[in-house]
Amino acid sequence: MTEWLTRITTALAVVAVAGVAAIISYQHAYELVTTHGETGLTAHLLPFTVDGLIWAASMVVLDASRRNHLVPPLAKWSLAVGIVCRLRR
Repeated sequence: MTEWLTRITTALAVVAVAGVAAIISYQHAYELVTTHGETGLTAHLLPFTVDGLIWAASMVVLDASRRNHLVPPLAKWSLAVGIVCRLRR
């Protein structure tokens, strides 16, 4: 029972922190994009591009790790580029 409770509360904490981080990240990216003149659908969707790249690359890295496979070079590069782009904002 204790292990189950620990897993559930840990998962809830991770989801809560990730949710807050996602909202802040989106808001920051949206403000940056609109400050540079983008409007409408582009301004709303562009913030998802960098975070989406990081998410997709991270999932490929995780999958490779779980299968004991080498991480594809494109996933490594995509993750690195996404992180650098995120840090530059």
